[in-house]
Amino acid sequence: MKKRFFTGLALCFSAAASFAQESFQTGTATVHIDPDTSAVYSAALAGYGVPRDGRFSLTWQPVSPPRKITALTASGGYFYAGTQDGEWLSGTMSGDSVQWTNAGKTTALQALTAMQGRLYALNAAGDILEGSLRNGKVQWRVRNGKGTALAQLHGKLYASSGETLLEGTVSSKTIAWRKVGEAPAFTCMADNNRELYGMDAQDRMWTGVPGPHGVSWRQVGRKNGETWKIGVRQLAVMQQALYAVDEHGILHKGSHKTANDLTARALAIRKGGKTAVIVGIDVCGFNATLGAAVKNAIAKSRKIPPSAILLNASHTHFAPVTQTWITWGDFYHFPDSNYLNKVVKAGVIRAIERALDNMAPSQLYFTRGSTQIGHNRRAAANPDQPYDNVLDVLRITDAQDKLKTVLFLTGCHPVFRNADEESYTLSANYPAVARKLVEERTASANAMFIQGCGGDINPRSADHRQTGSDLAADVMHTLDSGLQRVDGDISFFLDTINIPVKPWSADSILRFRQANEGKTGDVEAEKNVRWANLMLQRYQNNAVQNFLPEYVQTLNIGNWKLVGLSREAVTEYGKGIRAIWPGRRVSVAGYCNDVSSYLPVAWHIKAGVYEGFGSFFWYGQPGLPPLDIYDRIIDAVRQKNR
Repeated sequence: MKKRFFTGLALCFSAAASFAQESFQTGTATVHIDPDTSAVYSAALAGYGVPRDGRFSLTWQPVSPPRKITALTASGGYFYAGTQDGEWLSGTMSGDSVQWTNAGKTTALQALTAMQGRLYALNAAGDILEGSLRNGKVQWRVRNGKGTALAQLHGKLYASSGETLLEGTVSSKTIAWRKVGEAPAFTCMADNNRELYGMDAQDRMWTGVPGPHGVSWRQVGRKNGETWKIGVRQLAVMQQALYAVDEHGILHKGSHKTANDLTARALAIRKGGKTAVIVGIDVCGFNATLGAAVKNAIAKSRKIPPSAILLNASHTHFAPVTQTWITWGDFYHFPDSNYLNKVVKAGVIRAIERALDNMAPSQLYFTRGSTQIGHNRRAAANPDQPYDNVLDVLRITDAQDKLKTVLFLTGCHPVFRNADEESYTLSANYPAVARKLVEERTASANAMFIQGCGGDINPRSADHRQTGSDLAADVMHTLDSGLQRVDGDISFFLDTINIPVKPWSADSILRFRQANEGKTGDVEAEKNVRWANLMLQRYQNNAVQNFLPEYVQTLNIGNWKLVGLSREAVTEYGKGIRAIWPGRRVSVAGYCNDVSSYLPVAWHIKAGVYEGFGSFFWYGQPGLPPLDIYDRIIDAVRQKNR
């Protein structure tokens, strides 16, 4: 009896050891990448070139009743304010409200800042005052200089005077002022120890850092009548949060208008000493430099080759800008470096590392279904109305075959109507809705969406909630049938296909610019002028490229193949690449590793639709791809046979 027991026990251990040796190891992690005030106060939303004035995430909520505040600053955990009635106030935060204390009287003030234990102010005449606090009260003396707004940064005073920014070095006898650059005519200013912030008379907010070559100002917000409705008269920073006083003297706290669902989600899969990583990131796109930085960091810390890490952008049009849009409006030219590096890059790396740290024995199953959430948005130019409606699903279970993770892939733009409050709200769009519903309905810890070849596919519904709900239902239906076990080894490859382009001549670009100049307010014409200037600068620097690098990454997870294309691949590429391996389990993603332009096919180029013509100007590309671009890519993938 004992012998049988021990024999059975040995068989159990043997089976468990065999499973551990032969099975995949998987780990997942989710890291939120919504911006916070420690990184950036306001972010430009990516994905649309309109409205011309931009879409920004900053919104305001009142935090105190009206006090008729005319000047405001914060220092040492306290607010200090002067009122229209000559009151001198100090305030402390209590939850989401401010508790004010009347500390006496003061002269009429229009600006305040604090530096090195002293207060500096502008009176109604624009004179600069210096004040010292005694028992909460303030005593002022007049110093030299004038302005309309006042702030400090790194031990220097800054005053706005007309369209000039002045820098002041304070001594006991005088303030030595010098011009450091041009500036919008600021009505109020503030700082956060990193940057200066200022508001102009049109209720637009700007930020900049004074340097040896002046100040380069970047717009980071504006009153839009939807999420920003107040007129800002004063700015201050308290405990890494931005505050504003409106035209009625009411104090407001700034925050991001957000659905709080932007994430980086990582899936790590290991077998036989090899590890592959798939990451879905809720951004509109990113440059190859960001992808390389993330992959190199993981290669250094975890010894995983860059070719084993696939980064995919969900392409939501309601995330902060994370790539260069040099031909767009000024506020889109470069991403906010604090958000890009401290939130997105750090968040993606953290998601990958956490996924690697929680790996456990798993089983993988693949299944394929379909979805009808999208349609070809250029149907008028192509009567065939191509749409690859394939929905691929990967089901991952633990050693007891209990569901852990669901990964699903299909191609469709995460967009909805660019209007009203939703236009200014940070959101992962329909992928977030679908992920949450799949998690709820499967009781899984993590659901991942990977964007397919959706370059010319838009949702059928104008409501992203409906699109997400429909997609989740399709995922659940697909999970109910046709599951196939994934078995085999892991391999990974990253190839580059150089697509030739014929850049316009410098003379052609000059004529193009001349035809578009002088059309202020015309978004298309302004974009064309910026593109022409960009290309002429490249000619001057001998930096005009005559090819477009297309990156093709292949992850073989056993007998499931995931092919990731860079750029905004249109719907035909999914079908075309799957046809290379008929009867095999092949999934195709776009928006991988570098989203630097569209990847059209011949009919887009011939018809001159956005994907095949206009988009290349928006993306700052040197020229259009050849008509046989599709054949070149399909043939290259076939010949590599990864």
